Parts: sequence; C-alpha cells; structure tokens
Amino acid sequence: MHHVIRAQSGADAHIIEVLSDRHFPRHSHDEYGVGVMLDGGHVSWSGRGQVEAGPRHVITVNPNELHDGIPVDGRPRRWRMLFVSPRLLASATSADLASREFHHPAMRDPAMARRLLQCMADIPDSDPGDILTIVGDLFGTLLDKPLSTPKANAPSLGVQHMLERIHDDPLKAPSLSMLASIAGLPAYTAFRRFRREMGITPHAYLKQYRVRLACAAIGRGAALTEAAAISGFADQSHMTRAFVRQLGITPGQWRG
Repeated sequence: MHHVIRAQSGADAHIIEVLSDRHFPRHSHDEYGVGVMLDGGHVSWSGRGQVEAGPRHVITVNPNELHDGIPVDGRPRRWRMLFVSPRLLASATSADLASREFHHPAMRDPAMARRLLQCMADIPDSDPGDILTIVGDLFGTLLDKPLSTPKANAPSLGVQHMLERIHDDPLKAPSLSMLASIAGLPAYTAFRRFRREMGITPHAYLKQYRVRLACAAIGRGAALTEAAAISGFADQSHMTRAFVRQLGITPGQWRG
C-alpha cells in the first residue's frame, strides 16, 4: 500500500502526507523536515542512531542527514511532514544555522504534535510574511532543544575525495576503481570505508544525490524531462522510479 494523501508546495516549503507500508532506502533531503506520525509506526536508521516512532510522535530530520524508513510489523503508517529550506529558515529565525539542528529524531510531545499539525493547516492559506512568522516560531522552539547526541564525525580525507568526485560530475557514474584511485585506497577498502562513514554505498549515494539534484531543478521551474537530464537520469521514467522509491512521491507531485 502506498498513497500520497496530499502534497502542497510553496516557495522554499512543502507539506506532504503519506499512507504507506513501503520500506524506504537510505536517502537524505536538502531541507529541514518536521512532522507527526499520525497512525501506525516505523523504525529507521539515521545519523542520530536507531529511531522508532509511533502514533503522535513528532519526527524530525536535518538537511543532508541520511535515514531510511521501515514500517513496524509491515503494517501501513501515516505521517504528515513539513519541509523547509535552510534559506527560508534563516530568514525566519535570523539564526546561524551552522550551530542549529534537530537533536531528537522522534519525540513523544502531544502539545508539540498538536501545535505542528495546526501550523501545517495554517501555512497553505498564509501569505509569505505569515509563513515566516509560523516557521520562525515553530522551528525556533524545536531547534533550541538541548544537545543530547554527539554530532557525527566529518568524513575521512579519502571519503571526502570520493564525495567531491561524485558531486563534481554526478551525470557520469564513477567506477569503484576510479573512486578508490582518487581516495588512494584499494577498491575494497575504499568501498568499506565509504559505507562505514556515510552509511550507504557509493552507488546508492549517487542515486540519492541525483534525486536531490532533480528536486532542486524542479523547484527552480525546470520541466520534468529537463530535470531528469541535468541530474543524470536516463529519462523521465528513470527519474520517476527513483523519486517514488526514495521519497514516496512522483516528480509531478513534488512540483505540486
């Protein structure tokens, strides 16, 4: 079962509600995400450790934070999320985002869950100024939570070099031997180090990175066929399959 109940997009912010029993592979977003698990539950791996979220839990994700999602006991779960770009958040909070992040991937906080659902109900009918106020008030509270988990260590130099190659030319998939040569490591060592430090294989990282590039292109107004081409997909169908697998929605639904 997989059903996108609604997807509403605006300038630097979008809301999505999904009912699904799908397993989502490890992926990341360019935006801050905060939402509520409405029904059911899921478990996930994330950069902040193992996470389990149940009904009415507040769930959060930071930009660039790898995570996946597995339904509890294979049963469908329903969640509603608000994604906000760092640019909009910076305008709304006037804060240095380099030192601000979510530290609790899942929280049992009924009052915050009600407040968040009300904010998501208000945003679609609000003007840009009111959206800034809503986002600033909401995220200011959540991002000010005390630090409870250590930040992940920066990638090693070899992995940084591999990431740079993927980011510099995502349209051309590098072979493992090429990445290993760039990192100055044997191929198997390079593969294991990348997977250990990034939580994902180089090939899987490239696929999720291409989806993020396509999201950005669509957000800038690119046609879907153009977005597929400039982000390295063979065609629009290839991009659509990757979107649905990673994000649970089609590129057209993302465009809103």
